[in-house]
Parts: sequence; structure tokens; C-alpha cells
Amino acid sequence: MFKKIQGVLLVSVVVMLFGCYSSEEEFRDERVKKAKKHYEEINKKVIPAGKIFTLPECIRLALEQNLDLKVFELREAVNRERKTAAMLGMLPELNVSMDATHRNNEPGSSSENIKTGAQTFAPSKSSEKDEVAFKLEMALSTLDFGLAYFNSSQAHDRMILTRQQTRRAAQNLKLDVVKTYLKVAAAQDAIETTEALIKKCHNIQKVITELMKSKRVSAMRLLDERKRFIRLEKRLMTYRRSYNNACIELRALMGYLPINDIRVDTSALKEITVVDLPSIDTLEKIALVERPELYQLDIQVSITVTEARKTILMMFPNVRIFADFNNSSNKFLYHQSWWEIGIRAAYNLLKLPEQVAKYYAIETEADELAMRTLALSIGVMSQVRIAQANIDDVRERYELDNKVYQAYADHLKVALGNYQAGGALSKLEINRLELETAETEIDRLLALSNYYLSYYRLLNTVGVTSLDKETVKTIMAEIQRSDRLKAEKKEQLVRAREAIKDTSDTFNGVDLRDNTTTENERAKLDALLADAK
Repeated sequence: MFKKIQGVLLVSVVVMLFGCYSSEEEFRDERVKKAKKHYEEINKKVIPAGKIFTLPECIRLALEQNLDLKVFELREAVNRERKTAAMLGMLPELNVSMDATHRNNEPGSSSENIKTGAQTFAPSKSSEKDEVAFKLEMALSTLDFGLAYFNSSQAHDRMILTRQQTRRAAQNLKLDVVKTYLKVAAAQDAIETTEALIKKCHNIQKVITELMKSKRVSAMRLLDERKRFIRLEKRLMTYRRSYNNACIELRALMGYLPINDIRVDTSALKEITVVDLPSIDTLEKIALVERPELYQLDIQVSITVTEARKTILMMFPNVRIFADFNNSSNKFLYHQSWWEIGIRAAYNLLKLPEQVAKYYAIETEADELAMRTLALSIGVMSQVRIAQANIDDVRERYELDNKVYQAYADHLKVALGNYQAGGALSKLEINRLELETAETEIDRLLALSNYYLSYYRLLNTVGVTSLDKETVKTIMAEIQRSDRLKAEKKEQLVRAREAIKDTSDTFNGVDLRDNTTTENERAKLDALLADAK
């Protein structure tokens, strides 16, 4: 029987040591299977033919289907479960054990006289060869309970921290979608405009050839015209490359197969529709309230403070309270079943210096986080001002490009009228004017897309989804309410300091010596007086 047990243990050890290892070929086979599965899953998401996406629709689909964002959401779910596990850690221990023993001989004993060495009694036994013992024990460690409570608090903070990380990831994803969408829209319109012009250019080549043969136009001018058309074809190739890359990126952000096949609505690039922005001071105040990175540092401070409390708790002795029920099959016992209750306290004094040093280190870490929060606040304010200045600069650039385009468009309209009326302008000059007008229109389109992008970049910098009047009003009302409460508390502290100096022992019209004052009033007064001191 002993050899069988020894064999089972040996097999178990071998499985534990070598059964969890996988070879490189096994990993590669698994990778091939997953690659096939993922490829099929990605190809299942198909965009309907002729579908034209709008910007809000692209943002919605990205927030719903982007896999990187889903990773943050799953991480939040993991931290939520860890919070539940940490809360369950506050439960007391409940241990159930059953022992079965067998001896190959009688468990007996004898005794002898100390002085003479003679045997005093015949050998006897107090237990049997086979014995079964059952034990049900419940124990509560005050130290473990306190640590579990603080762990649950930290798990809750980490869950909120992950939620803020998810919120920031969603904001960054929205900005990436807007950036890519505007690239696609601008390149899409630019391609349509340049392709129409290039079709005209093929006919113009015949005109240039005829003019070269007839020598009615100088060779240098014809060379300049031909270079201008070649430059247009090069720009078209650049637009196509930018369009293909942007389409692939946009589809990937939306969770679709990354190919260069997508159409977007470009009607938003006709004119400016951005709302008026609040003042720079208002934007800075909103950013200091709404930026998720600042929330994350605040939560990290809370986690650090809780860690300091855990360190203080570890400086106390560990008190363990237990109660158990025992049952034994040993018939020689006077009582075969009994209850037992007790308490045990233990204190490791040599661990105290370590905990003190650890507490000082955590305090320094809390100071570091506070300084990082202040530094990040300054950085956020700088980013807001840079984003605001960028909007003003891009808007001026758009207004200038729009003015140039309008001038070319008006001039082209007049030139076409003169040409149709038999004016002095030639077909070549009209085509060149159309080409230059199209180039100014593309520049205007790109400037407008940059302006929209700078607006959404400002939203990302501030940490909000919109800067309409209602949103700004709501956030500013919350800030003003906080300032008002702070001012009221400061006023109460000033009045409390005055009450300390008052020899009449009165405060806020209340006699501190009056026995009719309620306990809540007295507690509030005591707290204010303590703060004032």
C-alpha cells in the first residue's frame, strides 16, 4: 500500500513539474488557429455598398466597436470583481477538517516508579488503532479584517481609476476618429476636384502641342503651363496616397477590415459651424475639473493614503478570536464532543521599525503625488492656452485661404463670361485660371478641416465632449458652488477664532455654557473651535 501511495505522489510531482510546459511548436499551432479565427471574425464586419458615413456616426461606431477601448472596459470589469473579492476578504475564516488515522499496533503506554524503577501499572491504551476526528472552526483576525477593509477601499479606488482611464481612452479615440475622418473627407474632395481637372488637362495637351507647332506662344510659357499640369498630377498622387492611408486607419478605428474602401460625408467642409468658445479663463477652470488625468492622480493619492493607514494598522498586535466544535471517535475520551472558544494576541516587536520606515516612505510618496498633481495642472493650463491659440491661428489661416479662393472664383466667373462673349482671353488662359482656382479651393478645404481638427483637439485638451452654453453653464455652476462652500467655511473659521478671544464664552449667538444646547450643536462648535486653533 505504501508503494502505491509513493507511486501516485511521484506521478503527481511529474505532472506538476512538466505538465504545464508547452513547446514552441504548440504555441505556433495555437497562433495559426487564432489567426484564422480572428481573420474570419474581422471579415464578418462588412460595410454596406454605397454607405456614406457622417462624423457622429463614425464616432459612435468607434466607441462601440473599437477593440482597444473594449480592453479598457474589460479592465474596469476586472477591477470591479477584484473589489468584490476584497470585500469578501473581510469574512471570518470557517475551516472544516476531518482526520482519519490507522496504526499497525496498539497505541498503549506504561509507567514506572521514579525511585525504584519498577513498573507501577500494567500497560494501557487511551485510543484505538482507527480514529476519526472532526473539527469545525471559525476564527476572526482583527488585523486581517482591517487589512481586508482597506484592501476593499483600494480596490474601489482602482475601479474608479480604471473608469477614468477608460474615459480618457474614449476621448483620445474620438480625437483620432475626427482627425482621420477629416483627412478622408479633405482628400476625397481634393481627389474629385483634381481628377476632373486632369481630364481637362489631357485635352489641353493637344492645345499646347498645336501652339508649339504654330509658334504663336513662346516656348518658355508653354513649358510653364506643362509644368503646372504635371505638378497637378503629382498632387493628385499625393491626395490618393493620403486618402488610402486615412481610409485604412478610419476603418481600423471603427473596428472594420482595414482596407481603403470607405466614403464619408463632406458637407461639413463647406463652411464653419463651430460654436463660439468661452473665455480662456473659463476653459482653464473647466479643464482642471474635467481632465481624467487629474482625477487619476487624485485617486492615486487616496490609494496611497489608504496604504499608509494599512501600515499604521500593521503596527498594532494581531488579535485572533476563534470558536470551534470538535468530535472524535475515540471511545476512551471522557467527552467525545466539545466546544472551544479562545482569544490569542501576538505582537512582533522587531517588525515595528520596518513599518515606521514604510509609513514615512508612503508619506513622501503622497507629497510626490501632490506635487505631480500641481505640475500636471500647470501642464493642462498650458495645453489649453496652446490649443486656444492654435484655433485662432488656424481660423485666421482659413479666413485668408477663403478670401483668396473667393477672389479667384469671382475672377474666373468674369473671365468665363468674357471668353464666351468672344473676349481676348484664350482657352489656355481659361484652363490655367480654372486650375489655379481649384488649387485655392483645395487649400481652403484643407484649412477648414484643420480648423475643425483644432476645435476637437481643444475639446480633448479640456476633457469634455462639448463646449455648448448648457455644458459650460453646468460645470461653472458646480465650480461656483464649491467656491461658495469654501468661502462659507472660511467665514465660519474666522468667527470661531473670534469666539476663542471672546471672554463671554459665546459663539454665533450660542452660550457655550448653556446646558440646553444640543449635542449636535456642541459637536459642530467644538469642531469649528478645533479648526480655528
